[in-house]
Amino acid sequence: RVLQLMNLTDSRLAQAGNEKLELAMLSFFEQFRKIYIGDQVQKSSKLYRRLSEVLGLNDETMVLSVFIGKIITNLKYWGRCEPITSKTLQLLNDLSIGYPSGKAPEPSGKGIWDVRKLVKLSAVQFMLNNHTSEHFSFLGINNQSNLTDMRCRTTFYTALGRLLMVDLG
Repeated sequence: RVLQLMNLTDSRLAQAGNEKLELAMLSFFEQFRKIYIGDQVQKSSKLYRRLSEVLGLNDETMVLSVFIGKIITNLKYWGRCEPITSKTLQLLNDLSIGYPSGKAPEPSGKGIWDVRKLVKLSAVQFMLNNHTSEHFSFLGINNQSNLTDMRCRTTFYTALGRLLMVDLG
């Protein structure tokens, strides 16, 4: 139901939006990511069957695509709303870090993280190729730039940097 509501509210963002509702949706995405995204999740779980029936989201890659679409939408329409921008960028950052891939741990003791599914998405490629203030207003330089704007930019470019490095290993 949250994903259906998101589709409805996103279609109306050009006219008006609700900050508290957006923050609630981002909290939902954060919890969903922690519980249902990753190799340790059973792909045949009831949740993925239900998502397929109701929304046509057949697998984790399609769900990740919805997440990235929401991130892009928020950064486009809510770029001047610091709470939403920060929470959206934190979601992007968390996704760019990845999740355990089920492979053997590295000698350092840290798990190997797999974000290749994410990098292959066209929406992620869009962000990697169009990271300008034309598409994401919070990246614009203005006389009112403050520390929060700079933190947001840093989080954004840190996440993009991670995504660019995926194929380099």
